[in-house]
Formats: sequence, structure tokens, C-alpha cells
Amino acid sequence: MPMNLERGIDILLRLSDSPVLLWLVNRFAVNKSRIDRQRLIDAVIRHLLADYGRDGMLGDLSVFEAKNLQIIHDNLLLHRLKGRLPGARGDKRKRLQQAVGNIEQRLERLKELEGPDALRFLAALYLEDIAPDFNPAFLIIFRTLAQRIFNNFINSIRLHEASRGNLATIRKHLGREPVFFIANHISNADHLPILFALNRASLISPVVIGGSNLYRGVSAKILPKVNVCQLKRDDMIEKKIKWLGNPVYIETFKQHNQYMWLHNEPYLFYPEGGRSRSGKILKPKVGIIKNVFEFVRKTRRQAHFVPISLSYTCVPEDLAIEESRKGVNISYSDLIQQLARLNREYRQFKHTATRVVLGDPLTVTHDAIPDLEEFSCDLMLRVRDGIRPTPTYEVAQMILNLCETNYPNNRFSLEELRKAAPTDDWKRIIAGLEIFSTKKFIRPGAETKDLYEILNPDLLRQYANRTECDF
Repeated sequence: MPMNLERGIDILLRLSDSPVLLWLVNRFAVNKSRIDRQRLIDAVIRHLLADYGRDGMLGDLSVFEAKNLQIIHDNLLLHRLKGRLPGARGDKRKRLQQAVGNIEQRLERLKELEGPDALRFLAALYLEDIAPDFNPAFLIIFRTLAQRIFNNFINSIRLHEASRGNLATIRKHLGREPVFFIANHISNADHLPILFALNRASLISPVVIGGSNLYRGVSAKILPKVNVCQLKRDDMIEKKIKWLGNPVYIETFKQHNQYMWLHNEPYLFYPEGGRSRSGKILKPKVGIIKNVFEFVRKTRRQAHFVPISLSYTCVPEDLAIEESRKGVNISYSDLIQQLARLNREYRQFKHTATRVVLGDPLTVTHDAIPDLEEFSCDLMLRVRDGIRPTPTYEVAQMILNLCETNYPNNRFSLEELRKAAPTDDWKRIIAGLEIFSTKKFIRPGAETKDLYEILNPDLLRQYANRTECDF
């Protein structure tokens, strides 16, 4: 991350901590300081210790296992950091030395602890990552700057209601009862258009469950301040045990969420888990929805699920997603890089809307909890049904359909495409063709511009699949 960018973010963070600015925001803005972070951390730790004392989910064996996993993880991390020290210079070396010292102190302390003391230590450690440090003043500052700097992308965002009155219904529940926004997962940047759309509609900004792969560079400073809750889905111990296999970590995450829901914090998450590599909507993973059902049953409250259907004219990581199918790591860019890339692409093209559709809310009550699998799949089917096709989705589907029937040699004619178009809006079709030509997925033939050649059918298929489910 460039040093001047890092300093700029640090200045914004300090500015957003101004007591006067926070008072003004909390007095007049839609988004306010709703959860006291330290109070949340203390309450979750107390709950975990009480559960341990009752021989609940976390007993001696679970804490012993989590402690040993953390020690192994820290030793591996310490080894990697020490290996980088010989080649490091200046500020980078100082930061590495400080990190090494912190981990050595943590290891020394953890090895001395047993039982409830070890549980308290681990839970506090995990909550430092999990619990967002939401600052509504920073949210407003960041959003205002993003609207100016990344105006092409931000201006492309369109919010729609699947049914008239959905916004009013959602607004009625927000802040009063638990509300869960459930979206399809296309890009690491998905939360950006969704949050911009919700904020533009004067809706409370939800807690976003974000994977730890997002916390790169400047993102590690920005995301906690805009209400992103970190979930580590990657390996805790390389190629052996994932973080979600750590009993204290997963129970801490669960109890953190339940505290938030008790205080009516809205949530945004992606049941697919990761980004779809095929383009199709994946079968949902039911873990968090299962936790919501348990919460509803235990508290005898109701929860509201709002399907969100997201579609891009230009999918941010389309090329990278295809590379990932070959095993290439595609989680490398931070939030600013993602916004900059999106803005560059959207500057090139016309008709580049990013659609965010709010579906009809579904309410779950304690006396009528549905089947978990059926409900989760129904949610994602509703997400699929709400997707507004973009010109690229439509053109990709028409091109592939033409080539499968009439042009098995990966060529198609403009005239045949015009005849196959199910709409009179020929400008949208031309816009899609221009985008795919610029991105070099297709190209006009050398002999006549009426004849096109497909250069990358896999990427066309990725766009064509965006309105389908893989289950």
C-alpha cells in the first residue's frame, strides 16, 4: 500500500474520532453508534465463561484443543515472520520486529493459562478480529470521498424494489427486530454496491460478514470502521485445520453474532460462502442461517430475511475468476484497488448499471421455524429470480445459444444476433457487444464486421450463467 494512502486513511480515522463530529453524526445521521464495542466484548466473554461453567458447548477438552491449535498456529506464524527479517529494512523491519515480539509474548502468556483463564484469553484475542469497530462518522467521510473519486462506479448503482413497498417494510423492521440481507456472491467488492444502495435509500448500514481474505492492505483499517465483521474461513494450520475447526473460535463468533441480534443489528451475508467460479449461484451453506433459527427458537423472537439480487454489467474479477479455476490465488487486492479497478472499467463503457434488487422479506417466527435446507435454497432461488439482467448477461446468453445451434465454429453474425434478440432495445445489445469486444472476449471478423469470432467462450459462459443456480 502506498505510504501516502496509508497516511491519508490514518488522518481520516483520526478525524472521524472527533467527539464533536461523532456527536453531530449520532444526533442527525441515519447511521449512529449503536453498539459499544468493549461492552460487547465483555458480554460475550462473560457468556462463554458461564457456558463453560455449566459444562455447555465449551468444556475442558474444547478449550484444551483450541489452546493447542493457537499455540501451533502462532509458532508457524512466528517462524514465517522471523524468516522475513534478514531481508527487511527500515520501517518494514521495525514492524516485523514488533510483530515477532507481540507473538512471542502472546505465546508465553497462553502457555501458562488453563481452563477458564485460557478461554477468556482466547475469546478476547478472537473478538479483537471478529468485532467491528463501527464509526458512523468515518462511514460518511469514506462514502463522500468514494462518491467523488470513484464516481463512474458509484453512479452506476441502481436500487430496485422487487415489489412496491419493500423499502417501507424493511425500514419498519430495521433497528427494532433482527433483519438479515441475503445476497448472491459475485465479487470481493459485492458489499460496496449493496451498502451504497442501502445508504442511498436511508437504510441503516448492516453488519457485513466478510472473509479474512478481504483484510489486505488498507482494507484492514477501513473494513472494521464501516461495520464489517471478520470471519476466518481459511486454514488455521496450513492444509490441516481451518479456523472454523477451532471450537473456541467458532463459538466466540456465534455468541458475538447473537449479542448483535439481541440488540437488533441488521446483518448482510452471502450463504454461498465464496465467490462462484462458474457464474452460477451456488448451493447455500446453512451454518449462519441455522444459528439464526436457534436464536429465534431460544429468544422466542422473529427474524426477517431480505433477498438481495446483485448484477454487474462488468464483473470485477471476471478474468481472475477464470484463473482461479486453474488454482491461481485471486485474493490479493484491497478495497481501494477494487474500487479503482471498477471505476476504470465503468469509465470506458456506456450502459454500465450495477443493479441491487430488494426482494420481498420473509419472516421466521419461533412457533413456525421452517426446514433449514428448504428455506435456505428457497432464499437463493428468490435471489436468482430477482436478478435484473444486464446487457452483458443478455448478450452472452444469446451468443452462446447461437453458437451452439448455428455456429459450432465459434462465429456468429450480427444479423442473426439481431433476429435472436428477445427485446426491441437493440442499444443494450450493441452495448454488450462493445464491452465484450473491448475486453477481448469476442472480435469482429477480418473479412466483414458483421461476422464476430468468439475468443473466450469460458468468460462468456461465466456472464451467461449469472441468472442460473447450480442446485
